[in-house]
Amino acid sequence: MGELRIEGDEILAVSPEGKRETLKLDVLYERVAGLRMETGGLVLPDGVKAIRSDGSVTIWVHQTPPRVYKLKWIAKDSPSRFGKDCTYRDITIGLPYMIVLAVFTRSREGYTTLSKLNECFFTNQSLTSLQDPLFYPALLNCSKFDPPDGKPLSWICTQHLVRDFDTEPDENVRLRRGFIALMRCLMEAGFNYSSEEHEASSWFTESSTVSPDIADIDKWQEATKIDPLFVLDLDWLPTNHSVEEVIQRIFKQQNAKSPKFNNAKAIERLVFSHKRQKLRRAKLAKAAEEQPDLAGLIQEF
Repeated sequence: MGELRIEGDEILAVSPEGKRETLKLDVLYERVAGLRMETGGLVLPDGVKAIRSDGSVTIWVHQTPPRVYKLKWIAKDSPSRFGKDCTYRDITIGLPYMIVLAVFTRSREGYTTLSKLNECFFTNQSLTSLQDPLFYPALLNCSKFDPPDGKPLSWICTQHLVRDFDTEPDENVRLRRGFIALMRCLMEAGFNYSSEEHEASSWFTESSTVSPDIADIDKWQEATKIDPLFVLDLDWLPTNHSVEEVIQRIFKQQNAKSPKFNNAKAIERLVFSHKRQKLRRAKLAKAAEEQPDLAGLIQEF
């Protein structure tokens, strides 16, 4: 048997005959890892067009094709613009391609779960590249921030999203359930003027200049009856960002940085961090046996 030893940013190999060779650690990891394109144990929901990861942040790029939706929209005579006293009516409108960026982050215990910073956009064509441009969605509950620095461009309001998926131990199930909960919160929870009250505005209000056919929800319904796909001919408000640029913007906001193990000290930190994660997971597993309701622990994630 020979000897392997890490010294600084290199690994030293000594053969049984005494031959010595060194290799930079980053070159070693590149050679060992190779090219990998896979989803591991995840079975992705229909419509996920791409996945990007950096550090502890993973983003699913999901596309919903153009279609006619029946939505819960705030009633004209609603006593409140949002909240428990808000009342709704059913409306039927056509939407173009809808792009949702579902953002997943990893907890201290190593569990990955849906974040609270997910975004929604429109396009008039199916995505073929991450360089394709994105447009703001003319929807209530998709928030504009002013100034936008450090904030999502088109934040999906998830204040009332039920996070029971957080207690699911199976990652495949947890991430799929989290994504389904996000889409239901976006499309089924009821569209109101919360964004106008708590953020700068909603992108529905901001899009009133796009076309007279969508400036008013009743006009949008009438236009949909005439041509369900007229929305594909509208010039939606541009974000002036591509899909990739929005992804990188999210990574920057989340301070997502893939760890670099290119020296002995970094590898030492990895080893001790792994031990701490194992202890936390053991604590969580023990608590789960003693108390099935993990809501309190989940808040620590």
